[in-house]
Amino acid sequence: MSTTKKMPAFWRRRSLRFWLATGMVMSILPIFASAVAGYLLYHQTIIKPLVEVSSKQQSILQPLQNMQLSLWDVSQSVIDFAIDGEVQRKTAYRSEAEQIDTNFANLSIAMTARGLAVRDINEAQHEWRALSTVSNTILSGGFQQVDPVVGEQVEEFETRINRLGHQIETVRDAVRSKNDRMYEQALASLTLSERLVALGFVVSIIGALLGIMIINRSLVSSMDQLAAGAMSVAIGDRDHLIEIQIPRELTSVADAFNLMTKRIREQEDVLEHIARTDGLTGLYNRREFDRILAEELQRAKRYDRPVSLIIGDIDHFKKFNDTHGHQAGDEALCVVAHELTENLRETDKACRFGGEEFVVVLPECDAKTARQVAERIRLAVEARVLQLDGDQTVTLTISLGVATSPNNGETPKTLLKSADSALYKSKEHGRNRVMSAV
Repeated sequence: MSTTKKMPAFWRRRSLRFWLATGMVMSILPIFASAVAGYLLYHQTIIKPLVEVSSKQQSILQPLQNMQLSLWDVSQSVIDFAIDGEVQRKTAYRSEAEQIDTNFANLSIAMTARGLAVRDINEAQHEWRALSTVSNTILSGGFQQVDPVVGEQVEEFETRINRLGHQIETVRDAVRSKNDRMYEQALASLTLSERLVALGFVVSIIGALLGIMIINRSLVSSMDQLAAGAMSVAIGDRDHLIEIQIPRELTSVADAFNLMTKRIREQEDVLEHIARTDGLTGLYNRREFDRILAEELQRAKRYDRPVSLIIGDIDHFKKFNDTHGHQAGDEALCVVAHELTENLRETDKACRFGGEEFVVVLPECDAKTARQVAERIRLAVEARVLQLDGDQTVTLTISLGVATSPNNGETPKTLLKSADSALYKSKEHGRNRVMSAV
């Protein structure tokens, strides 16, 4: 009588195909396990941190960027109200203030959820509340053209908004610094992951080893591209794009990163444009004029070429404002700005110098040609009919002074002084004329 213990019926009923399949599964299980472990390791230590970085940049840096844009608008609304007392400035201010309050609330939630210190953002929010108090004080007062108290309030407002902008920039720098550390941690984890995966390769067959090495190399290449792209953006290359084809997860990260970089670049362009141009006329502002004139004078000196400067002043503009109102005055400024741009070369730069004064920098333009350009501008302004409310129409005239470097000055200060003297002479001789510096 046999004493061999029979295998359970279940196993005895299995076919050859079953056992072959079981043997194959058992033989490839280490390979499969290594592949799964490798994927999970990469996902946890490399892909996940980068996804976290991208998510953090969208949920934190984006509101910070929006807040900086809103601060520009708040500053413009409050200062413009202090200047002209227009009621719509209050409406614009309240809209932007609500956006800033919303951004502060979202930032506090996002930074708390991600374990970031909220002390700096809380300090910025406190500064914003103090700034709001000053802003509301200015906006609640009636418009007074000359009021020392309002002037002091505007100075306090400008001081606080500059301080708030600095605090927001500090928060942005802190977030970026932490992102950089996460990138470094991801790269350090990459080295450790390669060693652990290599250990798994040892217990796998040659074919599986080659397959895993191919996957490994693909991931490393994608990670290097992500890291290199992040570093390029961090050092200021906003045009850098990350192009990853595999794996799908990192492709999504790269797409999100590229979209975020595009948004930042667009917003920085907007900020740069705001910083360089006059909000009313669209011409370059005084600060940009100073840069342009200094640059063109250096170039003219280096290549021994002339550069001319035209300075113009709308005749009797204060009387025009008093008679027709500030809105009509703004329209007059825009009309003159339009005629300037229409009568200049692409290389010429028209700027609003301040109030009703405009300046034009003409590179590689001698005194005779510059005077002709100024005369063309004068005639264009004189011929323009300004339509006011109702059927009332008015015309404008402009007095202009012309100076050319090097004969009338080789530095911005001396050239501008010469052009201004010529402008003064044109006013002395009856206005609505062009005078050249001697």
